[in-house]
Order: sequence, then structure tokens, then C-alpha cells
Amino acid sequence: MALALVAAGNNSFDVGAFEAKTYFAELLRKVQDGAVINISKNGKHVAVLQGKQTVCNEVAFAAHRRIMARGHKIAEFRKKNGLSAITAAELMELKNDGRKY
Repeated sequence: MALALVAAGNNSFDVGAFEAKTYFAELLRKVQDGAVINISKNGKHVAVLQGKQTVCNEVAFAAHRRIMARGHKIAEFRKKNGLSAITAAELMELKNDGRKY
């Protein structure tokens, strides 16, 4: 009997608890290759097996999405109010505003 992984998304797979126990070494190899394994018991997700690098990447991607969303809000505000695109000098001024030297 071979390991039966069900694709759950982009590089993410679902596996039952019994199969996870039986094929743990193979699952670890998949995690090393960047996969995320969702482990379920009695049809309910109970654990996620993922590499440390995957967690770090998710945190970085989430921060990037927040920064990009704020940038889009600023761009929309400036466009709506008839302002030109923000310059590097203005950006540095905003960054340094309120800092104590």
C-alpha cells in the first residue's frame, strides 16, 4: 500500500492520521521539499506538518501583502485628491517624521 495524499491546494496535501504515522519519513521528505501536510483524524483537521522555512515565508508574505495594501491606499488617496505620485524625498520625509535623532 502506498501513501495516498489528497491535493488540498498549492503544494498542500491532506492525509489521514494513520497514514501519517505509517509514512512519517516520506512525509518529512515532502516537507523538506516545501510541501505542507494537513493531518486529519475522523475527517477533522488536527495538525499541520510544515517546514520552518514555510512558516517564515508565510510571515514574510503576509507582511508584504500588508505593506503593498497600504501603498495602494496611499496611491489611491493621492490620485483621488489630485496629488502627483509620491517622490523618494517625500517618502523619506514621511519615514523620518516623528523620529528622535
